[in-house]
Amino acid sequence: MGSYEYLSVFISILVGLAVTHLVLGMVSIIQERSTCKVYWVHLLWVANGISCITQAWWFLHSWDSLESWTMSIFYLLFIYSMILTAFVGLLFPIHGAVTDYRAYFYANSRWFFGLQFLWLCLDVVEVTTKAAMGVRPVHGDYFELTIPILLGLLLAVFVKNAKYHGFLALAVFFLVSGLQPYVLGNNWLTRAQLLLFSIRRNTSFCIDRLKPQPKTEL
Repeated sequence: MGSYEYLSVFISILVGLAVTHLVLGMVSIIQERSTCKVYWVHLLWVANGISCITQAWWFLHSWDSLESWTMSIFYLLFIYSMILTAFVGLLFPIHGAVTDYRAYFYANSRWFFGLQFLWLCLDVVEVTTKAAMGVRPVHGDYFELTIPILLGLLLAVFVKNAKYHGFLALAVFFLVSGLQPYVLGNNWLTRAQLLLFSIRRNTSFCIDRLKPQPKTEL
């Protein structure tokens, strides 16, 4: 068994737990549909979580071509997979039932977006490390798509505005789902950049709203 196969066994356990948790959470919503209130933003983040898991698992396989492994790379992928499992795990409780998923979502939003922000930062480290070691080059539009999402996630840690969270969930779903070429056509990147500009503008607007307003004298 090679180094990657040895590590992938552990990563497979973590990723499998994350997928199982999300699937069982969706089953619980179906079973308790008469007593629980669903929230569309929460459901979108469930879809985004599944997309993050599948894409992370797909691109982690490129490490298979690395011949010389170090403990630093091992810990990077180990922590990367743990945080991925942790933030998607916050979408559903481990014990007990939820009667209002809107209230549950915002009660855990700071931890959810904080861990997701940290995971995406590690994703940047993982992608650039692969490129530096000749494992896989960085995709041309990776940073153009990732940096605005990082800013949006960081702001979501502090903002609980429902409209902002709805916009962010939709934007991330659109960007990570792989539907861009089918919805926007061949020039999807240009139109996606317009969407990212909208994210930046909404982020700046929310930051301005958080600043204390000067008192006006009568």
